[in-house]
Amino acid sequence: MDMMPPLNASPEDSTPGHSNRLVDVALHHLRRQGITTIFGIPGGLIHPFFDRVEQDAEFSVVVARHEGGAAFMADGFARTSGRIAVAAATSGPGATNLLTGVAAAYADGVPMLVITGQAPSHTLGRGAAQETAREDIDIVGIFRPVTKYSAMVPSPQQFSLHFRRAITLAVNGRPGPVHLNVPVDFWQCLVDEPLADFTAVDSSRPVDLPAIEQAAALLARAQHTVMLVGSGASSLGARRLVEEVATCLDAPTATTPRAKGVFPEDHPLSLGVCGLAGSPAAQLALMEKSVDTLLVVGASMNETTTFNWHPGIGHDRHIIQLDIDPVRIGRNYPVDVALVGDAEATLAELLKHLQAHTSSPRPAEAAIPGAGNILEMTKAPEVSPEKILGPDVWRAEFNCAIPSDAIVFSDIGGHMLFNLRHLCMRNGQRFILNMGFGSMGHGTVAPIGASLGCPGTPIIAIVGDACFAMNGMELLTAREYDIPVVWIVENNQSHGISYHGSKLVNGGRAMQCIVNKKMVSAAAIAGAMGIPSWQVDQPGQIDQILNQALAVSGPAVIEVHVDPEVSPPLAERARTVAGFRNN
Repeated sequence: MDMMPPLNASPEDSTPGHSNRLVDVALHHLRRQGITTIFGIPGGLIHPFFDRVEQDAEFSVVVARHEGGAAFMADGFARTSGRIAVAAATSGPGATNLLTGVAAAYADGVPMLVITGQAPSHTLGRGAAQETAREDIDIVGIFRPVTKYSAMVPSPQQFSLHFRRAITLAVNGRPGPVHLNVPVDFWQCLVDEPLADFTAVDSSRPVDLPAIEQAAALLARAQHTVMLVGSGASSLGARRLVEEVATCLDAPTATTPRAKGVFPEDHPLSLGVCGLAGSPAAQLALMEKSVDTLLVVGASMNETTTFNWHPGIGHDRHIIQLDIDPVRIGRNYPVDVALVGDAEATLAELLKHLQAHTSSPRPAEAAIPGAGNILEMTKAPEVSPEKILGPDVWRAEFNCAIPSDAIVFSDIGGHMLFNLRHLCMRNGQRFILNMGFGSMGHGTVAPIGASLGCPGTPIIAIVGDACFAMNGMELLTAREYDIPVVWIVENNQSHGISYHGSKLVNGGRAMQCIVNKKMVSAAAIAGAMGIPSWQVDQPGQIDQILNQALAVSGPAVIEVHVDPEVSPPLAERARTVAGFRNN
């Protein structure tokens, strides 16, 4: 007698204390964790999972155009909402296509559950179609360097064990993606286990009170303190506390490139972005010899922030570094006080101690050059109407038009450098950049997941024409599901960062293979997809057109034609690249 429940069984058909199909156990666990959005592409070796998910009204399935896009969408969902999503794909190329998106999430500490298909368990090792077991192409091993946990579920009865372990690791410590590989025949197997509730255990360590007291005492004695804030302080609670600590210390504050906007850039103490394409004020402040104390919050002080690890940043001053990952503390500069822990909890306790230490008036501090000048730097320059539109010009106008609660994504390339230098992110606005792995295409596709994770929030993506060409087919996904995102495609008909960078490192000779010989129109491509589009080629156009695009109930595209000969601010980066050479 066939004891298997029907394929269209409802959650009520899966009863605690009775045998349930593994696929129903899996959906139960996902549901209890609040994971109800699945990004991916169905395929034969993961068909039972997608088939069951599609029948459950509590779950949403978003079918991407490429598995890499599905991973980027799951990343964007988690980065902006704080909730985990699933990226799922079949075995073989479906799984390997996920890798870049998973690596981007891993590099930036973004939680994600990756589920991949596998050949039937009884065929493993025999060369089944798209088999990726250890004996052949080891998909579990391939994912291991870019996940916090990667495992093949060895039996249906052990799925729950591996799920609990994976989810706990994904959300604790420094978050990150986890991967479960499931043989296709397991999904329909009966599992004799109760559908027990499970909540990921919070293993966050308690705040280090002695270290916090030491840090507060050091900061209270400091004459000139500067703060450097990274993406480890990007939660809403941590952002608020960063601002309160900066105000309490009267400390000029810079951010890393990826943390742009974590400290409001219109704040009087803001120095803007430090490092890659950042503000000159931030660089001057971190090199300023009178600065005797540097408070680093959620930043690893890597190459793109520290001008190729410039020794002046750590010379003759105290450094206090706060990070959830102890391995990152002191990795690049020796520290006087290490604060290991969650940024929000640690900053809250530090603020209490600072307020106790600073009840008496603090010594007057000399002004740090450039603090509060970001608004001046991002103002629109005067231009003549006959000139080709400059990247800085339309961004200055865009700064005045961004909704107060917008999430602005940047992709990777020359446009990213202009974004870092010329956008001004104010309180309530958020800036998203996958700086850790630096994958082109992320800023084009991840906004789709962000829109689903943060419904009602204006989502704007500023991308280059090369990024759009690389991953722009995912706009069809947004069109299919009427997902509201506004893409601003800055078109200079080239890979601008490589074009201008090659000039700097090659003595003025520009690489030509990355310049389009045939003109590409992002607006025309969007039109062919059925997506409303506009074109901007003059000053004074972006404000009205952005408002029209934001009013669209689905996706919209604005193509901005800019002068290709205007170089992005990458001189420091070019010098860094040159510094890595041995010749």
